Amino acid sequence: MSLTVYPVVPSRMVIDLGRMTYMRNYGESRWLPCPFFIIKGGEEVVMVDTSAPASIMSKLRTEPVEDVMSFEEGLAHVGLKPGDISRVVLTHLMYDHCANGYKLPNAKFYVQAEELGYARNPHPLFAGAYHQELFEGLNFEIVHGDFDLRPGIRLIHTPGHSPGCQSVDVKTAAGTVVIVGFCCIKDNFETTGGSAWHSVHQPEVIPPGIHMDFQKAYESAIKVKNLADIILPIHDPSLLSIEHVP
Repeated sequence: MSLTVYPVVPSRMVIDLGRMTYMRNYGESRWLPCPFFIIKGGEEVVMVDTSAPASIMSKLRTEPVEDVMSFEEGLAHVGLKPGDISRVVLTHLMYDHCANGYKLPNAKFYVQAEELGYARNPHPLFAGAYHQELFEGLNFEIVHGDFDLRPGIRLIHTPGHSPGCQSVDVKTAAGTVVIVGFCCIKDNFETTGGSAWHSVHQPEVIPPGIHMDFQKAYESAIKVKNLADIILPIHDPSLLSIEHVP
């Protein structure tokens, strides 16, 4: 069965690119999307992440944020209503990935056990990214490591950015699409040219600039690059112009 991935961008934020790409692009700020994804094909729709509205994000960060459309308008754009969503994969529980979850009354939320445990008791350096009022009370389905969600959709544990970060492997007519769960852009996977690294030691990938374990983050990026025919980095500006894949 071939599946189709629809990126939807309800909101966006200004962020220094150094927070996406470790040891690169510091001082260059850009508007980056805060998307959710809809996977269609077969009887059941699957959502990946929920995004977050500017009304919430503006209280939690100092950089500008803005709504592109409402969450409900984003769903309507792909022919859905909040009540239609029964399965949601949360890549991780930082606020910009989960804050619209309470708007989905019929959904079960798939989250890695390590992520939920950490989100409930984060290190002080990361506590500003985790707000329990945004995710407590959701109907969680706890996952331990890689997990087959349904035919053609596999959850891939990709830690490093956060302890229980996960990505989503989707089988489509164009090949394997990986929705990357850790905060990144295309530059994380395209490392030639403009490098701050010595050319003799050019890395295969660049881990996210925000991470709790940079070696695990690097290994997770390698894992994604080796799995995917098409990579959808979760904050890449190109998501604003992609209607669907394939």
